[in-house]
Order: sequence, then C-alpha cells, then structure tokens
Amino acid sequence: MSSGNFTYVFIPANDSKPIEAIIGDKSGGLSDDCLSKEAKQYFFKNSDKGERAAALENATPEQRKLLAEQLREEVKAQAAQSSYASQMSKLDDDALIGIMQANQTSASCEITALTVPTSVNNQRCVSMYSDDNARTQNLPYNRRATELLVACGHSIAGEPSPSRVAIGAAPPGGICGDAFVGRCHDDEIGDIWERVDFTVEDANPRAAWCEEARKQGGGGGGGGSGGPRSLTGLMNQNAGAITNGASNSGFDKGEGDGYKWSQNDEEVELRFPVAAGTKAKYVKINFARTTLKVIVAGQTLVNGELGGNAEVEDSTWTIEDIKHKGKELCVTICKKEEGRTWPFVLR
Repeated sequence: MSSGNFTYVFIPANDSKPIEAIIGDKSGGLSDDCLSKEAKQYFFKNSDKGERAAALENATPEQRKLLAEQLREEVKAQAAQSSYASQMSKLDDDALIGIMQANQTSASCEITALTVPTSVNNQRCVSMYSDDNARTQNLPYNRRATELLVACGHSIAGEPSPSRVAIGAAPPGGICGDAFVGRCHDDEIGDIWERVDFTVEDANPRAAWCEEARKQGGGGGGGGSGGPRSLTGLMNQNAGAITNGASNSGFDKGEGDGYKWSQNDEEVELRFPVAAGTKAKYVKINFARTTLKVIVAGQTLVNGELGGNAEVEDSTWTIEDIKHKGKELCVTICKKEEGRTWPFVLR
C-alpha cells in the first residue's frame, strides 16, 4: 500500500472564491480513500441529512409506522414501472425505513468520471465529487466545475435544468454546488490503484490533460456524444474509441457581460449592442490565438482568454443593423479545432 500525500482541489460554486489545493493522505488506498471520505463528510455536514437522521433515530413507534405506510404507498405507485419498487413494497416496516435511512441520511456524494484510465492517458482516472442532492436542494450552478466537465468532452445536454444557458443558470447536466476533483493511477492489469496529484493548474479547462481526454480513446466523454458520465459507461465508450463532436453539448449559446454568444462546430459568435452612430473606424479588435480584445469608441468591451484556439486569419467582425433593435457589433471567431465544444467562450 502506498504512503505519502497527494493533492486534490476544491472548486466552490461561488466564483468569487478561489479554487483551493488540499493535501490528502494516500495510505488508505482504494478501500479507505481519503478524498472520497472527505467529500462525503463535507456534503453531509452541509445538508439536512444529519437532522433527518436524528429525527428518524428519535421517532416514536407510531411515527415510524406512519412513515412506513407513506413509503409503502409511494413504492406501490412506482411498482408498475420498476421491479425493484415491486420488491420493496413487500418489505416490512423496519426494512423499508432502513432503506430510506441508508439512502437519505447517510454520508454520500455523486461521483462523476471526468476521465477513465486508458493507455492514452497512462491509466490516469480523474473524478469529480459533488452533492448527490444538489438540484433538489437548489444549490447554485458551479460554472468552473461545469467548464471542466465540458473540457473533457462530456455532454451536458440531457439533464433537467433551467432552459436558458447563461451566467448564473445551470445548463442541462451542469454541476451544481461545490465540487472536489482528484486523480488516481488505476491500472487493473498491473494491480495498481494509487492517488496522484491533481493541482489548481489542472483545474484549468485549457490544461493539456483535458485536450488529451478528448482524443480518441483518451478517457474523456467524447464531446457531444451524450453518453453517460458513469465510470462503466465511459469505460465502454473509450473501449470503442470515442469521437469528438460539439453538437448537443449544452454549451451552444448564452450571455456574457454586455454581449450574447453562440457556438457551433466551426465558429464562435459574440454580439454586442452598440450606439446607433457607431462606425467601423470606431472599432478596434485584436484577434489572437488564445485571446480577444474588443474596443469600441475608446471603450474596452472585452479583453480576455478564449475557451479554445482561434484561427486568427479567418476570424472577422461586422456592424449590423438589427430591425427595431439598433446596431450590433458581430464578432466571429473561427475555431482552429473544428468540432470541439469550447467549455467557455471568454473569461
């Protein structure tokens, strides 16, 4: 069993708080993993599970009987669609309450496989740990964690959430609430499972490992394929050599600070409302491979890092008259890697 320490990160949902590096003890191995334990305890302490556990523990026999009856009615309603629910309906009161207690009051979390171990990534697995009741608790959208998810090629189009993709609103399948991310060396053939470092620098969606994850068999989610983010689903997907596409990613449009954006397989478009008298000579745009700066009439509208590499020579801009809306500055950035979803447009 390995000894020593490893680094993992904590990504707060609150953008104003920095991503933190945390040191963990790797001696517990897979069976007593430090990161998994710490994440479960964190989400347990920040939920109402403790109160629910205490309430169940102190419930009178009459209260437990009433609860069991309510649970049985709920289970019966689902029995036609689920063989598991049908079996549960036949359990006695204590067994029913025991299952609910295990599911609803225990320390647990949702584990999302950002990458699975493959020969391409040297058998490195990266996992994200988040609250398994995040949406039912209406926890805030975690932009940075979701960007990392998309950067690894995962689709976020298939989960229920607000219909509008914008800053502060969770896109379908996006991460809500705080999250932890860690990495391990997982080689089943070599009988190796060991925690290895995942640093704050690794939490950047433009990091090299994210690009590697999107490659064929690289361990990531395969872009807009819409496949499951479970460990088993990703293992099967990568065994079949994944493809990388941008469609149906869930990051196809949104709003920034003073502009609207959209993206497809080939390009990213930003639209800025500008004054009616704006002319081309008032506009200065600096296209670079990884950055964009837009100045109109001496005012800097945006100046930041792009979510992917731009094909500078093919990128362009126009001033357009929009009926009943005035003028808009339309900036079109051509993607150097066609078919890749940018995890963010500009920051």
